[in-house]
Amino acid sequence: MNEKPRILIVDDTPGNIKVLHNLLREDYALSVATSGAAALEIAFSDDCPDLVLLDVMMPEMDGHEVCRRLKADSRTRDVPVIFVTAMSEVEDETKGFGLGAVDYITKPIRPPIVEARVATHLELARTRQVLARQNAAMRGDLALAARVQESLLPKTLPAFPGLDLAYYMCPSDAVGGDYLDLLSDVEFGGRGLGVVVGDISGHGPASALLMTAARAILRIRATQPGSLAEIVADLNRRLASDVGGTGKFMTFFLAQVDAGVVTWVRAGNEPGLLLDPATGEITELVGDGMVLGIMPNEEFEELSVPFSSPGSVLAVVTDGITEAMDASDDMFGRDRLDTSLRKYCGCSAQGIVDGVLADVAAFRGDAAQNDDVTLAIVKRT
Repeated sequence: MNEKPRILIVDDTPGNIKVLHNLLREDYALSVATSGAAALEIAFSDDCPDLVLLDVMMPEMDGHEVCRRLKADSRTRDVPVIFVTAMSEVEDETKGFGLGAVDYITKPIRPPIVEARVATHLELARTRQVLARQNAAMRGDLALAARVQESLLPKTLPAFPGLDLAYYMCPSDAVGGDYLDLLSDVEFGGRGLGVVVGDISGHGPASALLMTAARAILRIRATQPGSLAEIVADLNRRLASDVGGTGKFMTFFLAQVDAGVVTWVRAGNEPGLLLDPATGEITELVGDGMVLGIMPNEEFEELSVPFSSPGSVLAVVTDGITEAMDASDDMFGRDRLDTSLRKYCGCSAQGIVDGVLADVAAFRGDAAQNDDVTLAIVKRT
């Protein structure tokens, strides 16, 4: 059986205490104090109350000072305080609320008013406690999910002669829906380097869960025979089966780098960008293909271009970069991204990543990151 909520009645007039005591004793456990000092002693003891009914006009230490001290102490700051007083001027109530009181009851008291307000504020306090526990548990779950998601990123970069690799991924919430992977030759079924970038619609736990499922499906399928288009088609069928009707979908870009050629399939994601260092020309790696998870029988286009010139750069991003916004709601956009890639193309792959991110951060300024950010760079050395 649950214990009764404990109410501390504080008043220097015995008659007032008797009225409140008789009114509340059936439903609540009661503590009584006839001075501010005695009230604080009880409040800071093992019999800490769940609610305080506090008179304002008391000698030596008035109710306002008692309330101030209760709210200043971590043990009692969340205990609701209701002033019960003959003072009914607006400025008196304003002062009480400013000190942290939750309500004001004027004397002479009316029993139904006291009963209703006590019950209401105890229920509100219980609700806040439940929410605080749930939020703490959720924060713990999200922290664990963030660590799990971070563990899914490549721990070591695949080693390929003539290729320099770097990446960055940062969710906008504790966990995100962006997907990035760099597959070794073995993980990619002997096809060479695999570059995988995706973006689940939305962000947060639901998107992160779908991202994890997509990664597992892709990694299993990537070791098996078939073209890139067939791999993406199989991934799409599985996602459509899993998320059909939920409104969730995934943009996706899968690239294979091998023997001086980039082969890719694009499914609604930002196009890959191929930069020629000799001319500064940037080629968009486009291609027809619907986002994944909507149409289970969708077919995808597979395309290839040369990637053999020393210094050539392949960049794959999600829209968290191109759609990054500054305080005026202007977007970073493709033109600024192209400018960044040209500016840093002489750097290492990691230098390009760092430079692009620095430009995005400088553009965004004090504006919050509003989407997951992912960038993968492959540079031909």
